[in-house]
Amino acid sequence: MLKIAVTKSLKKILLIHIVCWALFITYELTMVYIAIGTLEKPYVYIFFYAINISFFYGSAALLSYIFKIQKHRYLKGVAGYLALLILYLLIKSTADYLINSSPTSPSISIIIIESFFQRNIMRAILFTILSMFYWSAGRIAFFKRQTLEAEKLQLNIEKEKAILEVQLTKSQNAYLQQQINPHMLFNALNFAYNSTQKYSDDGAQCIWLLSEIMRFSLEESDPDGKINLDREVEQIENLIAINRYRFAQPLNLNVQREGDFNGHKIIPLILLTLTENVFKHGDLTEAGSPAVLKLTVEENGQLTFYSRNLKKSKNRYPRERKAIGLQNIRLRMDAFYKDSYQLKINEPGDFYELTLTLKL
Repeated sequence: MLKIAVTKSLKKILLIHIVCWALFITYELTMVYIAIGTLEKPYVYIFFYAINISFFYGSAALLSYIFKIQKHRYLKGVAGYLALLILYLLIKSTADYLINSSPTSPSISIIIIESFFQRNIMRAILFTILSMFYWSAGRIAFFKRQTLEAEKLQLNIEKEKAILEVQLTKSQNAYLQQQINPHMLFNALNFAYNSTQKYSDDGAQCIWLLSEIMRFSLEESDPDGKINLDREVEQIENLIAINRYRFAQPLNLNVQREGDFNGHKIIPLILLTLTENVFKHGDLTEAGSPAVLKLTVEENGQLTFYSRNLKKSKNRYPRERKAIGLQNIRLRMDAFYKDSYQLKINEPGDFYELTLTLKL
């Protein structure tokens, strides 16, 4: 597509040049015919205009060479123009000799030579001035295109910024919608814990773990909107413990941790939500297909969260409902990390895999 576009652009430029030269030559020949009432043979004009047009483009190329870099090459430019002018006059004199090859007397030759230099130096000056106008117009168009591209880039940046602000607002709203009155919540959990402890230690322990997770989810983050990574990992362990209490049969879950989780920070509830999805949508009852949950922090501060689980044969949650958690995660990650994270989802056969890589 790019090659086709460039070809069309070059054809358009070439057509414009041909039309302009055709109009210029038509104008000059019309003036000559009005002045003397006759014209030379066509090949004469084709030959001489080819020389003049070549000199025009040579002068324009020389100007581009002189002003191509910040340190302008004026001396080389002057020397180059003089060399181009001498070459132009030599070619014109050769053309005059070939076309007007009839013998002449010495006095007449002197007149012809004087007329030649006067006529062709004026033509050289004319085409030099035209090439300067042509080069200047090209430079003006170039700077204008640069200005338009800069303005377009600035508009795109402002547009992306506006989109990011909208996404951040949506993310904040989604986060706020999940919050409830902490005082009422912990009073209720405390009552449930005290009441349950009389009859079931496991039930009471489960309520205590749940209250820890809820307390963490309602904690205020640091001014940068992040919390310590080890606190998030601690709540993942609490969530796993709760789910082990929930089911009578053992849960087949392989949990792996590698690296140092201290000294790093992350926005809250990202890893916890991804872990919750493993229990929510995965089948952890098959001993032959255990779920995998792996957390890795490398020395350069890159975090990798990987989960793999067998899909439930019949999921109680609609597909649209499943995607809400991931949508909120993407919104928050876009707002805080933008291009420094990747969230990949793969579904090989009956399994579901999720990989989050993040530069902390």
